[in-house]
Amino acid sequence: MLSHFNDHSLFVRAFEKSSIGMALISYDGSFLQMNPSLCKMLGYSEGELLNLGLTSVSHPEDLEADLEICRKLVQGEIDGYHIEKRYIHKSGSLLWGLLNVTAERNEQGIEGNDLFICQIVDITEQKEKEEEFKKIEELHNLISEHSQDVILRLTPDGIISYASPAIRQQLGYDPDELIGKYAYDYWHQDDRNGGWLQQGNSDHSDSRIFIYRLRHKNGHYIWQESHSKKIRNAAGDVQHVISMGRDITERIHSEELIRRSEKLSLVGELAAGIAHEIRNPLTSLRGFMQMYVKEDIDGRKKLRNEVMLSEIDRINEIVSELLVLAKPSNEAYELRDMVQILNNVTRLFEGQANLYNVQIKLELDDNLSSIQCQRSINQVFINVLKNAIESMPKGGEVTIQAKQMNDSIYIRIKDNGYGIPQEEITKIGNPFFTTKETGTGLGLMVSMRIIQNHNGTMRIESEVGKGTMVEVVLPVVT
Repeated sequence: MLSHFNDHSLFVRAFEKSSIGMALISYDGSFLQMNPSLCKMLGYSEGELLNLGLTSVSHPEDLEADLEICRKLVQGEIDGYHIEKRYIHKSGSLLWGLLNVTAERNEQGIEGNDLFICQIVDITEQKEKEEEFKKIEELHNLISEHSQDVILRLTPDGIISYASPAIRQQLGYDPDELIGKYAYDYWHQDDRNGGWLQQGNSDHSDSRIFIYRLRHKNGHYIWQESHSKKIRNAAGDVQHVISMGRDITERIHSEELIRRSEKLSLVGELAAGIAHEIRNPLTSLRGFMQMYVKEDIDGRKKLRNEVMLSEIDRINEIVSELLVLAKPSNEAYELRDMVQILNNVTRLFEGQANLYNVQIKLELDDNLSSIQCQRSINQVFINVLKNAIESMPKGGEVTIQAKQMNDSIYIRIKDNGYGIPQEEITKIGNPFFTTKETGTGLGLMVSMRIIQNHNGTMRIESEVGKGTMVEVVLPVVT
């Protein structure tokens, strides 16, 4: 079939029918001929374009670079070029074209007789999409770089491909340290839920909110709430996951304090009724026991009587602790020196500490502000220090630290005793829960109630085999 047409007629047919804008250009940039597609693309008639020339429809900001490369083409330094450039439509609107220029050199070598074949593809829509995507990327980067929430991008397998700078503040890692790492390796082992990424293509599972613990670079864990979403391509396959995480550690601690407060109130109501019912007959029992002691003149029943008196006194002590839980103390508040309080409590335990071969080390700031407190505050530090010493029957060291930050005093009592398993720390403060063989668990519960009455907080950290740290935070007088 092609044999019916010579080369010239084939070119003319392709030139006229092409959906791509095409033109023949002289060495000085004048239009010699153009096809209908180019006229339609630029909005001009063929006659108008012949009078205008190529430079007249080019964007002014692209002219300098365009003329320079045309100069190289005319002088024979190159035989063609391929660039993206802007054109001005007759209406004044901007359009983008992909320009391909090739030189058709005259065989006689006569200067100025060369022709240049131009092909222009309208890529305006593509460039607009690229610009839109660029703006979205810039906005994404702006949000990611300045957001206080951590933004992560994960592969479908859970590998971190991007981490925003907020990761430094929240978890202590540099973003580059996390790239290529498996995200779930940083989750607390009890909170891991990697299966969500592999749950198939069900739409209802594409967005999830997770609350979990993440390991800080220093080794401790923080609580984080993250909003995660699977991003899919047109075929429905997961391309990546964009996760935004917020540190909610303080919120979790506050909620725990509220739960403990409600629990203490309920226990207090129960304790009030029990304590009053027990105390009255207990007083009578002790009175009769004292009579038996006096009647035992030769002392043959001394051991029995002393054991019974001791047990009655122990019951009475528990009842007293229950009464502390039953209602807030009406004891007066007074201005007291925290350094003096801790020194006095330490002296009380010098004998027991020596007995256990425990050294008590004090690290107290000299310029601590005074606090408004009740005398019952002593009981808190007595309970904590007693527990610390008893956790080290083979000896050890207790460190008592006190420092002031802003409007609060932070008191930390650390031991290197047995430590408490993580699963039991949350139970501390519950009525009658204790890690000691002979304990009621009321000591720390009473301590928490006292600290709560002083508008303070109490926090416990522990690790089995390394010891326990109890932190008490109290407001100072302002």
